Amino acid sequence: MSDIRVIVAEDEFFTRQGIVKLLQDAPGIEVVAEASNGEQAVELVTTHRPDVLLLDIRMPPGINGIEVVKRLRAAENPVLIIALTNENRLVKKMEAAGANGFIPKTKYHMFIPTVMCVAQSRTNLFINPDVTEKYRKLDEKVKAAGITPAEMEVLRLIGFKNEEIARRLNKTAGRVRNIVAELYFKLDIHDNGAISQRNQAMQMASMLGILEGFESFAYAHDETKDNGPLN
Repeated sequence: MSDIRVIVAEDEFFTRQGIVKLLQDAPGIEVVAEASNGEQAVELVTTHRPDVLLLDIRMPPGINGIEVVKRLRAAENPVLIIALTNENRLVKKMEAAGANGFIPKTKYHMFIPTVMCVAQSRTNLFINPDVTEKYRKLDEKVKAAGITPAEMEVLRLIGFKNEEIARRLNKTAGRVRNIVAELYFKLDIHDNGAISQRNQAMQMASMLGILEGFESFAYAHDETKDNGPLN
């Protein structure tokens, strides 16, 4: 599978550089361009034809993120657009304009799972930053699954490769692979052809607020193909 090609549009330089660094260090994602304003975002998307545009809603001066989405959709550009904002009231406007997803700007741990999910499944993903009914049900599902403390530790570190999890938890890589397989079974995670089991587990951990590893820009590749039947 080819890398997911991304453009980052954010007016604040250091914020943009942080997002770019986060994405560039994630296997399977390539940042092809950066934009500091709305007009530049439209131009770069038209030129580079990325898979995903990470788009800040407020980028003064000039057109805002909502207008960027409207212009790209009017031009029938197929780019998948994920809005970046901390203002809940603007989310519905972005969705109505044609955006495909939303990430609160402060939720850095959600950037990579959201980009991967939207790009691989090509479905909309608007996650409310508040505690939603969906999160409550997921929390209940995890509790009902009887996840052991050892399994919860692995789920917390699921963003790392198995070998790194093993090193951090002082376990063998084989033991970690078995725990990962048990997590997939208990949480009813199956390879659905669009999103790997690993990425589904990462999304669950992210939604539960326990996912770790992104402070060091680590991200696990899809290990379902190279570790045999245990994964």
